[in-house]
Amino acid sequence: MQQRCWTLFSSICFISIIIIILTKNPSSQTWLQNPSFTFNITQMNECHHVVRPFFRFLCEKNHSLRSVQLSTDSNDHVCYQLYSKNKHADLFARVQLHFQPFSNRKMLFTDIENLSNSCLSCHHIQIIQNKLYIIPRPNAFNYQTRSRSVKLLIKQMMDTFPNIPDLDLFFHVDDAVELPNGLNDVRFNVPIFAFTKTNKTKRGVRPDAIIPMPCFTLWSWPEVRAGRWTKASQSILNASHSIEYEKRVLKLFWRGVRTWKRTWFLRTAKLYPDTMDLAPVSWQKGTDSLAYKASFSYRTLEDHCNYKYLVHLEGNTYSSRLKYLLLCGSPVIFNPLQAWEEYWYHLLKDRENIMLFEEAGNEAAFNRTLDFLMHNEKRAKEIGRRGQQLVLDYLNEHAVSSYWSKL
Repeated sequence: MQQRCWTLFSSICFISIIIIILTKNPSSQTWLQNPSFTFNITQMNECHHVVRPFFRFLCEKNHSLRSVQLSTDSNDHVCYQLYSKNKHADLFARVQLHFQPFSNRKMLFTDIENLSNSCLSCHHIQIIQNKLYIIPRPNAFNYQTRSRSVKLLIKQMMDTFPNIPDLDLFFHVDDAVELPNGLNDVRFNVPIFAFTKTNKTKRGVRPDAIIPMPCFTLWSWPEVRAGRWTKASQSILNASHSIEYEKRVLKLFWRGVRTWKRTWFLRTAKLYPDTMDLAPVSWQKGTDSLAYKASFSYRTLEDHCNYKYLVHLEGNTYSSRLKYLLLCGSPVIFNPLQAWEEYWYHLLKDRENIMLFEEAGNEAAFNRTLDFLMHNEKRAKEIGRRGQQLVLDYLNEHAVSSYWSKL
């Protein structure tokens, strides 16, 4: 095995040297005008500590490699191969589905004006000749630093994948997209990009008007002390590795803001203090515009990794916390009460990388779900491990950029 990895490493070094030589010598680049690079990553999973840095090197922003940019026009591109290994776990599987309602419509300039005048709370950007333009929108909803984070995610994608087609794009940063004056049911010819949508509950604009986009938290969320996603994810991962699963606290754990849909779980947890530790956290605005004060019950995201079982609860809409919880490597019980979905939720598989619980209000069923995990420790540990791996594979910064590019 070690010999195979060193052989692969030598090959990668050789390829890297060739690329560097080509970037130094423009005359030798004529044969690379439309290159593609394919590599069977699934055959080399055991050497991922060698292979993945090389893939990241190719996918990261690197202006010296623009002249030998690998083709992003097909799924053969290395950035897509790395995060879309097979048809059973395809990050991009639902992109076409989300766009289907618009596939047979002809979009006119008047349609763009119509949405612009109707969704005053939407943000509007344009990409023209590989430059990002922010269209001034005085009434755009600008809660916390959400819109800035989305724009930075788009800019990072543009730096990673050049030659993005010219486009107009409207996006909304509230938890649910609401339009005024009875416009929620209007069928617009131009989509609104948003963090989440649901087909189960009627709230805000019709779900077929929304294209799910990567959440702002995949860049940064300083207001609730989550910070930059790349740093937070690594910190949580380190916390997960610092305590063996078998030594974690034998309880179901949750912290979050109390909403009326979460109160049943909080009441139920009080009946079982030996196996459940669920408590609300309140936030108050601090003196710093980017800082909120938390109540005494607050625990860091890293603290969650001290517990064997975690639970993820929707609020009035979706909650972006699930990816943080999965990183702990403890199995997560997920209650999709209203079935709000982020763009990657189709990768969640019950009792494979998540534990779905869809019977809120049924105390016996809730206890049975937790009992299953407590009496099947090896299975619980494996569910937690797969949940963690899902986030590492599909929600790292390169996968997010790849998804934005595909979108």
